[in-house]
Amino acid sequence: MAELTRGEKAALRYYIGDVSGSDAFYGDPKAYVALNALFFAGTAAERSRAAEGKRLNPAVLADINRLTELFAVLFSAFRKCAAENERHTFRVERWSDYALCKAAGATLSLTSTSTSGFLSEYRDRLGIALMRFTLPQGTPCIDVARALDFYAKPDEAEILLPPFLALDIAEVSVSDSEQAILDSAGEPPRCSCIVTAGELLPCTAEAAELPHGGAEAGQRVFAALNSREEPLREDEELYSQWKAAYRTKLHGFFT
Repeated sequence: MAELTRGEKAALRYYIGDVSGSDAFYGDPKAYVALNALFFAGTAAERSRAAEGKRLNPAVLADINRLTELFAVLFSAFRKCAAENERHTFRVERWSDYALCKAAGATLSLTSTSTSGFLSEYRDRLGIALMRFTLPQGTPCIDVARALDFYAKPDEAEILLPPFLALDIAEVSVSDSEQAILDSAGEPPRCSCIVTAGELLPCTAEAAELPHGGAEAGQRVFAALNSREEPLREDEELYSQWKAAYRTKLHGFFT
């Protein structure tokens, strides 16, 4: 693994929530909630996170140049990092996200996995799927503890996977011990699966102009969902169109 630059380390620390200060963007320890939602089509991801009581930070969409630079630096870090030998990691995934991930056969957003088993910190979800990952040697991923000079969350033993990473997913029976892993409503996992990571998928979609006002519409969608209110339909539609174009931009940017 190549040494990350100061900027790459700062972006990685920001993503995992190691932040300080009161800045609306840089001071948000859970900015990843909104950052990851950007990679999903429509607004189902935003709705599921809001339904769990998680806040979608409108400041994430306040400066798109800043946002794009953050992703550019994170993607630069991924290009320097890969599994030096086969790794085995775990993830407690939100069921709704898992279904989309399985249908796509790939990671859809940045995906945190752990070498320490199924972490209780990630059971705060409504409906869960248990994922056991095999990361072959050469798989693009970031071993956060190795990448950073100081790791603020060592108990999480995080191996971060990039978006657009091909996955081979095979569902298996939920074991008796796994039945004891409960979601935020006290329900057992809806499924368990074995996942083998592959290569980064190329971008096949054509680049499109970002719809004017889409990010601002997204801020209004975030604000409405944070307040448990229904967003305006026109805001949802414009934001969804903007996200589709932005996601294609990021995919081409990364791969």
